[in-house]
Amino acid sequence: MNSLMEKINPSLAFRVANIIVGCFMVIGGVSTILTGGFPQFIRGIFCIVFGVMVFVFEFRLPPIVTQHVSYMFSFLGRGIFYVFIGCIILNSTALGIASGVIVAVCGLAYCGLQFVPKIEAPSNMRRQALDDSLAGYYGEGRASRWAAEGGGHEEEGHYTAQPAGASVV
Repeated sequence: MNSLMEKINPSLAFRVANIIVGCFMVIGGVSTILTGGFPQFIRGIFCIVFGVMVFVFEFRLPPIVTQHVSYMFSFLGRGIFYVFIGCIILNSTALGIASGVIVAVCGLAYCGLQFVPKIEAPSNMRRQALDDSLAGYYGEGRASRWAAEGGGHEEEGHYTAQPAGASVV
């Protein structure tokens, strides 16, 4: 049994858990929509969108999305998010209850893992993953460097900011 635990990659285990949670978010969202009514329809759509987002985050970190969801890059932030979505999914159907409980329990487990120093977050849940994703969105191109510095002129391959009315010699 101990050798089995040594062979399991913790990063892979967290990724699989996140994929499963994303799937249950989608299932719970569909279950919420099927209960009827406009408010349930809106709640279900949000749960489906968030479930797809969690699923996609395990394979790719789109910079346009990651800039708005920095809470997904820590156990505590992701755990609170999962508990919140799990509570939204809970409804009167058996499928909704099961999905909501599974998502919320995974969220509580992630909240607890925040305080266990021996457990390391997978690579896509670290602050470095957020920084790397946003680097492509904010700082890789000439235009984004120019915009980040408030306009300027090109000098030796990089941009430097110039005060308004300054002339380049």
